[in-house]
Amino acid sequence: MSGQSNADPCFPKQAGELGKGDLMVFKDKRPGKINDYSVCKTGKHGHARISFIAYDIFDGSKFEDSHPTTHNIMCPRLFIENGLMTNYDDTHVQYMKEDGESGEIALPEYPEGYAESLMASFDQCVKEGTNLNITIQRSMGLEQIMSHRTDKN
Repeated sequence: MSGQSNADPCFPKQAGELGKGDLMVFKDKRPGKINDYSVCKTGKHGHARISFIAYDIFDGSKFEDSHPTTHNIMCPRLFIENGLMTNYDDTHVQYMKEDGESGEIALPEYPEGYAESLMASFDQCVKEGTNLNITIQRSMGLEQIMSHRTDKN
């Protein structure tokens, strides 16, 4: 059986079909979200080209790249998981997944200061007896806590 499975970290898509907000792989290793793009048509026998400006979805670094519109570009699969934060230490967050299993993930390094904000929010929730929900994104073997919110039950 040929084709891509959902377990594959990436899938091909024609460059001309990508637009603002889509994800693509930059530098053959990092997932980026397209922030802007422009198409320029070349001469009589040339191919139209599309130029992308994107930002790494894990560390915010900026990427620029250009491809013929007819060429395939690798696009990363993005997985989102929600969980309930249960504890933290100097380097990791422990959490309970939606299926009841426990998990552990490194404290976020991006954006700067977010790890401290997350820990302060958790400490406040413990004092108030409320829960802190976290959202984790995974792509291409990378994972990071991207947001948190207080459970107002």
